[in-house]
Amino acid sequence: MAISALPVWPLILFGILEPAALTWAYFITLSQPEQYYAEQAPNTAVSDLLFTGNALSLTLQLGNVFLLLAAMAVICCFTVHPEIARRYLIAVAMADLGHIYSIYCALGDKVFWDLNQWNQMTYSNVGVSVFLHINRLMTVAGMFGQLGAGVNAAQKNR
Repeated sequence: MAISALPVWPLILFGILEPAALTWAYFITLSQPEQYYAEQAPNTAVSDLLFTGNALSLTLQLGNVFLLLAAMAVICCFTVHPEIARRYLIAVAMADLGHIYSIYCALGDKVFWDLNQWNQMTYSNVGVSVFLHINRLMTVAGMFGQLGAGVNAAQKNR
């Protein structure tokens, strides 16, 4: 019996690794909200920030979105319905671009294009988003195998 419409690599990446990373990010925002907030832009120390109640609220809300995205990834990746998986991947691929653009806006043109000025968080935000985006598009394009192929094979063997 098939457990997913996704081929093996996309299922591991989007159904296991990405939700695990999102859950980890959720716990980081809860346990270290000031540090997480400070690392959103390179060369910003926590001591240099005015960490208002508004900043705390937005940081914790973002953490909550991470947990929601982790749950959605598991639900949409462990479905036997290819169309649900495909639409989920397309929607999240568009969100990847929005994520990268938000980092671009926050850093400005000069810092965004100068990788020497990036911190670990910027490399993660941009690098991981680009990697996931490319893999999502490759999955939707069928480059790792047809969506639903394992499901169709399991149904034929009944």
